[in-house]
Parts: sequence; structure tokens; C-alpha cells
Amino acid sequence: MADKLNITFIFHGNRNNYIMKLTDYVIDFLANQGIDTVFGLTGGAVVHFFDSADKHPEMQPVFCHHEQAASMAAPAYAKIKNKPGLCIVTTGPGGTNSITGLTGSWQDSVPCVFISGQTRLSHTSHGKNVRQVGSQELDILSIVEPLTNYAIMLESAESIRYHLEKAIFLSKSGRPGPVWLDIPLDMQWADVDPDLMVSFDPEVEYPSNLCQDYSDSINEFQKMLSVADRPLILAGYGIRLSGAISEFESLLDKLQIPWVSSWAACDLIPTDHNLYLGRCGLAGQRGANLAVQNCDLLIVIGSHLSIPLTGTNFDYFARDAKRIVINIDKNELLNETVKVDLGIVSDVKIFLQKVLGLNLVTNTISNWYKKCLLYKNHNELKIDIDEKSNLVNQYNFLHKLNAQISSNDTIIVDGGGTVVYSTFQIMKIKKNQRILYSGGIGAMGSGLPESVGATFANNKGRIICLVGDGSFQFNIQELQTILHYNLDVKIFVFNNGGYLSIRHTQAEFLNHNFIGSSAKGGMSLPNYQKISNAYKIPSTRATSNHELEDKIQWSLSQPGPVMCEIMIDPSQEIIPSQGFVKNPDGTGFPRPLEDMYPYLDRDEFNDLMIVTPLDVSKNS
Repeated sequence: MADKLNITFIFHGNRNNYIMKLTDYVIDFLANQGIDTVFGLTGGAVVHFFDSADKHPEMQPVFCHHEQAASMAAPAYAKIKNKPGLCIVTTGPGGTNSITGLTGSWQDSVPCVFISGQTRLSHTSHGKNVRQVGSQELDILSIVEPLTNYAIMLESAESIRYHLEKAIFLSKSGRPGPVWLDIPLDMQWADVDPDLMVSFDPEVEYPSNLCQDYSDSINEFQKMLSVADRPLILAGYGIRLSGAISEFESLLDKLQIPWVSSWAACDLIPTDHNLYLGRCGLAGQRGANLAVQNCDLLIVIGSHLSIPLTGTNFDYFARDAKRIVINIDKNELLNETVKVDLGIVSDVKIFLQKVLGLNLVTNTISNWYKKCLLYKNHNELKIDIDEKSNLVNQYNFLHKLNAQISSNDTIIVDGGGTVVYSTFQIMKIKKNQRILYSGGIGAMGSGLPESVGATFANNKGRIICLVGDGSFQFNIQELQTILHYNLDVKIFVFNNGGYLSIRHTQAEFLNHNFIGSSAKGGMSLPNYQKISNAYKIPSTRATSNHELEDKIQWSLSQPGPVMCEIMIDPSQEIIPSQGFVKNPDGTGFPRPLEDMYPYLDRDEFNDLMIVTPLDVSKNS
């Protein structure tokens, strides 16, 4: 990286007001927002931006080897840093390559600033009934507008301050999300005078709703809580997005109500919290699902109850419970899949602060709490080890890895494959640990780019990257980015012959026709030890369970990046998981989430149930 200038601005001109190059102004503005890293890939339409970033004393440009990777690194940075991520890409394919990361940011409600370089303003097709005008030119706004909180093409250099201020405001206010600024080349090198530019006034354009009257909602909330015998809280990622973790902890202390979480919210509080019952959902933990399905009041905080949480049979989800949902996005509440008895449109932090000021009344729930402890015991997986096997039990690997990583480590879970399910079923989160994955879009290949973004957000602290061998191929070029910056990323590759989760589906419903998911089916993968050597990254391989502790210890103790390949038994099932009643035609009807595969002994299952079990065989 070039030496930084010891000044904030790069000025020129000979009059009282400072005259700045527009890209200098943009980078300085974003640095003043606390953003200290920009992820991207250089190109002819963004050289001015990266020149300005390189010269700014408080901005670090990080160059990935594909725009998709840069677009995934920025949201990971935002999740860890609690500041908007920043991604800058060039025109045409630079923008289109970024759509996957942008979509992940949009679906996970992550504040990010995307800036695309563009051809000169007169060479753009925006607003014209033509496909293209300039070289590599593309009307990127027509593509990104549905995936952003705000998207504009800069048509006047003097309006840059207004659009930047508005973009930052909209990326963080209400339901957070990405924003996109498309900036033509002739605007980038234009001179601007900061003192003469118009600013954005949120109080004028977006009047504050902080004086919202919550009295009716709170009265109903108190009434429902006071009569509940089996209350349960379901915590979502909106708690972190609203900065309400401390308020949430205070609520738990005050009410002493058991709680479960979505996957994205499982690092709000350490796993060993006395009231925590685990992660619910289709491939969640059995105990958490038992609690959800047997409660009589479900208080959902900061979650929109996605299908991976509830399943597709919405009437089965928490079917004996009244359901309260607190969500900042009114549209999510209107899009009623699971029936909501009390929907409260509010920022989670504001609502919790209101609630904490009340003298809330609850029933005695000691019997319910005792039952929940029985449920929690079912989260512990029985790990069957075949000591004669030359393959690894992935749950055993994760169990041993969990024991060796520290509380300061950040865990990145690649968005695709069985690695997601097994990790969230078994990993126990320690205090100060974070665990990230691209939950909404579930993108294969997110692991390496997100490791890059998280490392720079975490002051280059150690990153544990868990990725499947199939997903590893999607952004394998980012090994060079990790090597170039000497990032302390420990990459654990789950080698299961590629696309194991797809093969599970094909085995169950397509008579084991592994087309496109195995070597015989037309999909093969390289030797990852040779790949690692080519990138000059130290590597090792664990081929059996008895090697695991030594291989993990070696990998974690090496300085800088390391790749450790874990040879997973491809016949191993992901358990527990949602069960199905098989139909004669080969299709399946899903069982309710309390009855996960492998199925409990019926007497034991019936003893655990408070709600009457469902007989779904008649629906098959």
C-alpha cells in the first residue's frame, strides 16, 4: 500500500473556499462515518476512487480477485464492525458480478454502501430506451433498485453531499440494508466545493416516528404475558441490528423466560446462558423445536419467521401458542405466513426500552422451566465414532474444534452445504465470539470472502472459516487475497466428495441419481492439497477421527493463513432434521418440527409433549 498522506483532504485552488476532487470528497466523507476499509477490484471506471482511498490516511483499500468476493466481504465487515460496509466496483460486469453479495446484504438487512463507476454521463443509457451507449456501459440502477434502500446515478457533482448523506441515513434507519451510488467518470474528477453543497435533512424528508404511541401494544403485550403458562422468546437478528443486546439481556433477567434463537441470532449471548434452549428450525436443535412447539405464548423479537425457521406447514408452527411479533418492517407483518396474534411495528431497541420500564406480571412457570430443561438435554448429539474408519465424523470434528478455539475467534460458515447444518447444530458460542453466514441467500462460496471482510473489521483477529469442498471452488481465487494480506484465517475444508446436501435430496427423492453432484454425475473437484501449495498456504489433511485433535491444534497454532482438509464420511446423515411421511409416488409430507428425524421412541416423545401430537399420516 502506498504511503498515506498526513492530511484529511487533498485540496487545490487559490480562493478562500476549498476545492476538492469529488472522489476525494466521497472517500473522506465515508471515512468520517467510521468506515476504514473499502473492498473492491480496480477497473477503468474506478481508478480515481481507489487513488483517493489509497491516499486517505484513514482508509484501507482491500483488493479482491472477483467483484462477487468484494461484495460478500463488505457485508461481513459491516456485521462485525457495526459500521456500513463499503464496496467499490467498476462499470458493466463489475456491477453485475456484485449482485450476489448485494442480495445477501439486502436479505440479511445489512447496511452497506456500494459504489459503481460508470461511463461519462453523456454515454449512459439510464432513462433512455436503448440497451447500451458507452463502452462496457450498463444501466445498473434498473438491476439494483429492487435490492437497495436507496439507489441513484449521480447527475450533478454538486449534489454528491446530499446523496451521500441520504444514502448513509437510509442504509441504517428503519430496516437496514444496502445503498448504491452509480457515479459517472466525468463526475469523479470534477471539482466540488464542500461549503457550497446542499445537505440532506432527514427531519424534513423523513419525519421522526420516535414519538410513536405504544400504549395499546404494550397493554396487550402485558395482558398476553400475564396469562401465559408456557411463555417462550424467539430471538432474531433484529436484536443485534437495532443495537438492543443489552436491553434483551435485561429483559431475560427481568422475566426469567426461556428463549430460543434463529441461527443468525445465536451469538447474541453465549450458548451456556441458563435460559437458552438452542436454535430452532428445519435443521435446528431438537430441544429448541420441542420448546417452540409446546409453548402457549411465543414472543418473537426481531425475526420475520422465515420458512427455514417455521417450515412450510405454517399452521403447525407453535400451533397451540399465541404469537407476538415485534418487527420494524410492517410489510413483513402484513405478509402473514404464520398467524400473528399481536404484531408490533417497532424498532426492537425502542420497544424493549419501553417494556423494561414497566412492572411486568408473569405466571409462575417453574414446571414449564423444568420441562424446558428436559428439552435442552436433547440438543446434545450422540456422536458415533467408527475408530476403524479412514473418514471423519463431521460432528466429532466440530466438537473437537469447538473445544480448541478461543473466545476471541470469529467463526465464518460458508453459506452452502451440509457444513451449515452441522455447525449450527453443535457449535457452542463462547462470550465475545461471533458466528457469521449468509443466511438469507445461502450463497455457496461466501466463506472465503466473508473471512476477508471479517478479518479487517476485527483488527486482523483470528478467523475460523468452515467451508465445504464444493463451495470452496466458487471463490477459490480469494486464497490469494488472504495470502497477500497475510490474514490469520484458518480454513477448514469439509471434503465430502462435493455437494453432499444435494446428494441427500437426490438419494431421498430421486432414487440416488447423483446428476451434477458427483464425479460420475458430471461434477468433479481438484486436489486441495495441491491447490493450497500453489497458493503457498500451509496445509494438512485429517483422514480419521483419531487425527483430529493434533491436526486442529497444528492448524490453529500456525501463524498466518492455513488450510486443513477434513475427509468427511459422505454417507453420514445430517441429524436431527425435519422428518417426512413418504407418499407412494415418492414425494413426502413434512412432519411437525417437534418430531425430528431420527425419531424418538414414541413413549419418550409422548412424555415430552404437552401439546397433543399430530398424526400427519392422513395428510400424505
